[in-house]
Amino acid sequence: MSDNTPETAANQPPKRVDGPDIDGEIVPAEELPATAGQEPVYDLVEVPPAAPPATLTTASSPSDSEPVVATSDPAAAETTVTEREPASVPLAATSAASMQTIYVPSPVPPRRKGNRGFGVLIALLSSVVFAALYAVAIAAIHSVEIGAFRFDFFGSLAYYTPIAFFFIGFVIVVLLANRASWWSYVLGSLLVGLVVYFGSVGTSLLVNNVFALTPNSAARLFSVALTSPFIIAAALLAREVSMWMGALISARGRKVKVRNLEARDTFDRESAERTAEYEKSRYATPATTI
Repeated sequence: MSDNTPETAANQPPKRVDGPDIDGEIVPAEELPATAGQEPVYDLVEVPPAAPPATLTTASSPSDSEPVVATSDPAAAETTVTEREPASVPLAATSAASMQTIYVPSPVPPRRKGNRGFGVLIALLSSVVFAALYAVAIAAIHSVEIGAFRFDFFGSLAYYTPIAFFFIGFVIVVLLANRASWWSYVLGSLLVGLVVYFGSVGTSLLVNNVFALTPNSAARLFSVALTSPFIIAAALLAREVSMWMGALISARGRKVKVRNLEARDTFDRESAERTAEYEKSRYATPATTI
């Protein structure tokens, strides 16, 4: 019985036919396991040769299109790494990164000093001077009228009324003039005299109840008040005292103006120096470390 019968072929494992390798060598036949219920399949399998382990050598190149060289020598299989220099950063970017925020307090300009407080104090002192001179004037008028000096008027309202109006008028002039020169107080003294004169006349009419009098009596009372030597003397004294005491106020006003100018010049100079120092520290180029 032949060995090539179907029964014998089914019981024997299939054999692979010898065939040439991809390199032209004869590959011996291998026995393949038989699969039940299936006929053996004979095929030629090309087995590629095992490649030895290769190590890539990386070389720094400006282009990525150069071929990759593989070597099979383990001793030569070393990776060459080329260290690139870091890209240079622009100087402006470095300066901006190293710039620090500096908070500079806003300088406060010097406050201009006035002369009103001193002027009001002088006005109060001038009222005392005016009161003393007015008392002498009243005593002198009494000596002319009755031939004797009398000082019994210190308790009467007619004596203190011009003093009150003098203080009010002089304070108004001081508040308006402030640091003005003397000519302002010369003109202001006229205002003080008018305030004292018409204020005293009006007060005299109100004290004598002018609204309850007949028109003729009111006109006669008004005429007497206008021509009163005491009221006229008070107005003249008010004008003179306010004018000469105004000279004292204006003298200090000139000094205050000079001090204000000096303080402003000092502030402007310090502000310019502070601004220059700030600009220098802000835009200064930082020292580069090599």
